[in-house]
Amino acid sequence: MNATDRLTELFMRFPGIGPKQAKRFVYFLLREHSQYKEQLIKALEELKFTGKQCEKCYRFYGDKNAQTPKVFCSICENETRDHSELMIVEKELDLDAIEKTGSYNGLYFILGGLVPPLTEKPSELIRIRELTSRIHGAIESGMLSEVIFALPVTDYGDTTTEYIEKIIKQIVGIDKIKLSHLARGLSSGLEIEYVDRDTFKSALERRN
Repeated sequence: MNATDRLTELFMRFPGIGPKQAKRFVYFLLREHSQYKEQLIKALEELKFTGKQCEKCYRFYGDKNAQTPKVFCSICENETRDHSELMIVEKELDLDAIEKTGSYNGLYFILGGLVPPLTEKPSELIRIRELTSRIHGAIESGMLSEVIFALPVTDYGDTTTEYIEKIIKQIVGIDKIKLSHLARGLSSGLEIEYVDRDTFKSALERRN
């Protein structure tokens, strides 16, 4: 396999990228000046050595301090944020979109996926063990009082919410924590990463 085919294959592993789009990326790079390609290579190298994943929320972040590496991201480390609220999201893009609205000041947990309806092993598709451990520990320390579900308004999102609620009630107990959901002002089928500021703010304020 030559370099062009190998690079095309690598681009096809990107979410939503098919063979034609991947090939366009390759041709774009072939046409670009060598300086641009050097910058791209340098950025990828930096990502390799400084890209970390938060041990609390599982968000990816950059850590340039190799001498004293961090284990938590800037959001989880921020003492001015409301540590009594934990918002559950599907992916990093959802967290980024919510942060841009400026409407939420609590903490997050990224599930890393969703549970399809009628699936037999939902625990293998999302970080349910890590989530329940985080919730249990936060409750024991008296820090957490509310878990907010901010998942897509889809069948997958609803199935995931129902599954997580069931597990939380079994392991933690519903009397120890409030479980709330964004108001259904969000359009059916909406992905959280595409929500606008005003819509999200309204859905958050009217959560139940």
